[in-house]
Amino acid sequence: MKDLNKCTPTELLKQLNDTKAEHNKLKEEIIQLTNEFDEIEKKINDKIDILSTVELKYVELIEELNNRENVV
Repeated sequence: MKDLNKCTPTELLKQLNDTKAEHNKLKEEIIQLTNEFDEIEKKINDKIDILSTVELKYVELIEELNNRENVV
């Protein structure tokens, strides 16, 4: 970082405004990414729920098939 003692008040004000703008831009990007992450996390959780249901059905079908083979 450069020596701020050598800056004029106008230069300091410009740097302050530029830094604030960069901060706000980064903050908005983080908020947007967080929202995207939340949406993706919800989709993943929904898929996990469906997967669990499918796995239970699979196990049920295998058990039924095994029961029928044991009868014969």
